[in-house]
Amino acid sequence: MALTPTPQLRFFDERYGGKIAQLKHFVVLSRIQLTSAFFDDQSQTYLSYEQFDFKKEGDWVDALRNLEKILPSPEYQTQKDIQICLSNSLYTLVPQALFDEKEVESYLSFNHPIEENNQLKFHFTKLESFDAVVVFAIPRGLEFLLKAKLPPHQLLHFSSPILEAIGLNKLNDNELLINVQREQFEVIYAPNGKLNFFNSFQYQSKEDFIYYLLYVMEQLKLEREKSKLILVGEIEKNSAIYKILYTYIEEVSFGEKAKNVQFSAVLGELNNHSNFSLFNQHLCG
Repeated sequence: MALTPTPQLRFFDERYGGKIAQLKHFVVLSRIQLTSAFFDDQSQTYLSYEQFDFKKEGDWVDALRNLEKILPSPEYQTQKDIQICLSNSLYTLVPQALFDEKEVESYLSFNHPIEENNQLKFHFTKLESFDAVVVFAIPRGLEFLLKAKLPPHQLLHFSSPILEAIGLNKLNDNELLINVQREQFEVIYAPNGKLNFFNSFQYQSKEDFIYYLLYVMEQLKLEREKSKLILVGEIEKNSAIYKILYTYIEEVSFGEKAKNVQFSAVLGELNNHSNFSLFNQHLCG
């Protein structure tokens, strides 16, 4: 029998050890990482955090191998309420007024070169905070594995919790939210609750990162001297990316924890700005 991989990080409030089946289980999954958290709906409290890092592969092969070992574990099998957010760049936003469920493949094909549609499964999620729909695709092999290994679950795109959080806590007209992941980052511009821009960019170096960001700011006509960056996700103050951002942008700060919910004391070692999508999944039903 294959052993379950060991998580790189794990924090759990042991007071809830016998109540796992009653909790919500939130998951963010990419081809290089799985993070998850248990959430008590009654007390509106996040109680745990777990992180598995996968090898950096060009596709989902290594991730699927790891998932085959992780998903049979009890915390994934006893849950009645599992919500999985897929983190990838194969998504787009469609205005609600123009959305047609029959055209989901066409929406993605318009913005992304898709060569093998038969290898993908297409999904969509309506946003509560904005008059828009998130359309996204998931590798067919991954969807088959999730259905085979998990109880019934809700599948979302990782952008949904981010956008719902921004809709609840509106940005000012000079603010950009930057969500940093290990191989991609998102830029969100939603002045005073109106979503003007949301997109992902792949990067390999700090030079890539600043190039794409400055290009976006130029297109949005945002002046570097008057703009404010709010950083969330996988970024530290001593990182090369933070340092180059601070060189080019006058005001750079870190985001805060989700509001209107509580966090168990066991999560105190995590940065307030990290896991922005995961710790806002309670906003998605």
